[in-house]
Amino acid sequence: MIKIDLDSLHQHERKLLLVLSGLEELESLSKKTGINKDALLRSAFVLKERGLVKVNEKTHEAFTLTDEGKKFLSEKFPEQRVAEYASKHTLISDLTEEERKVGISWAVKNKWVRISNGALQPISKPEKYPLYDALLDISKGKNVEGKALTSLIERGSVEKKISKSYSFELTSEGQNVSKQIMANGDIGQNEINELNHSLILSGEWKNSKFRKYNLKVEVKKARKGAAHPINEYARQIKDIFVSMGFEEMEGNEIESSFWNFDALFTPQDHPARELHDTFYLSKPSELDYPEEIGQRVKETHEKSWKYSWDENVPRQAVLRTHSTTLSAHKLDSLRKKRKPGKFFAISRVYRNEATDFKHLAEFYQIEGIVAWKNANFRNLFGVLQTFYDKLEIEIRFRPHYFPYTEPSVEVERWDEKRKQWIELAGAGILRPEVSIPLWNSYPVLAWGMALERPLMKKLNIKDIRTPYQNDVSWILDSQI
Repeated sequence: MIKIDLDSLHQHERKLLLVLSGLEELESLSKKTGINKDALLRSAFVLKERGLVKVNEKTHEAFTLTDEGKKFLSEKFPEQRVAEYASKHTLISDLTEEERKVGISWAVKNKWVRISNGALQPISKPEKYPLYDALLDISKGKNVEGKALTSLIERGSVEKKISKSYSFELTSEGQNVSKQIMANGDIGQNEINELNHSLILSGEWKNSKFRKYNLKVEVKKARKGAAHPINEYARQIKDIFVSMGFEEMEGNEIESSFWNFDALFTPQDHPARELHDTFYLSKPSELDYPEEIGQRVKETHEKSWKYSWDENVPRQAVLRTHSTTLSAHKLDSLRKKRKPGKFFAISRVYRNEATDFKHLAEFYQIEGIVAWKNANFRNLFGVLQTFYDKLEIEIRFRPHYFPYTEPSVEVERWDEKRKQWIELAGAGILRPEVSIPLWNSYPVLAWGMALERPLMKKLNIKDIRTPYQNDVSWILDSQI
């Protein structure tokens, strides 16, 4: 028989032992005792540890609509709206950003529409859309399984909620202790659990009965603080580049369009400079740029792109859309010092685009350059291969096109779960039109890498938004 000092039991624990008969649910016990569910659950687990109460725990899984899912339920999915607009031959420029970036790709994939002369053309009109029907069923609490559910979760329209229910019953020892409490006639209603300021001042503590504490009970160790996985991964990447002899670059998140676009040989009418791709600022609305470099860039643009370069456009202030702005500044400083070098940066960048399981509007980019007159494409392969070997990621190189490098290459890794190649980085040799106005020399090896995508593989997560949801439990459980 377990020996229990009744004075060591909290009044909630005594009340629970007296009231509990048979198998009872948490909700009904809370009403019966007048103790809130959280306090009652704590008491039940304490009694479980002492062998007086058996706790039955059941896990329930349910799927609920996210805010985005509720929006699609009300307005329909972007691809559904695009299919409706196609019957009216709506211009793509008249669509919302979400319909252009998300809706069109899905509508084309579903073979509902095609694009001709900048307008939507209908191919077929969906009578029903299984994805929307599944969304509707989930909103009504119905069970949905299979590809529709998987797709809704991946698109961030539905999330899984885990809930638990509890029921309790007395053990044989608990029944014995319950009888002892009943015979003793004291359930501890007048006991004091905590000595406070008013009790001391009034002197009431002298005539009070204080609950005894069990000093032998085992307690869980407190969880220590931890670095956020993104910060820790960034530190590891920084250590790798430093070990390879690279120096770190730093710079401002607010840039002029000159450094963000013009200095990188992006013409002033390029689509990437449109409002739907770039965040333009109102304060400050303009930033100056060096006239000397501006003149060289102007000559390069007008000679190569065959248009009249507007010197006011580069003054527009933007949130940098890529960290290559740092490389542009660095090449300018190297020109003044007349020396080569190799540099890297891990920087936050911004894109005015819709977010989904693999896209963010604000994310980190890993930038790197090697400014050396004897550099070649083989050196670039060597640097990238060494870097990813140190990260323990198997990669492949694939020819690609990028606006300000030529030749260019894309770095990819194989995603076993999705059975597809995932882009990790874009790289190449900066075009002479970029490196010569800035560095007054050629060539320069350059690359831009994603940070979040390789981190997804390392932590085995499917949604790129997960690290930014401020879930402390996830952060503590996802240490690198």
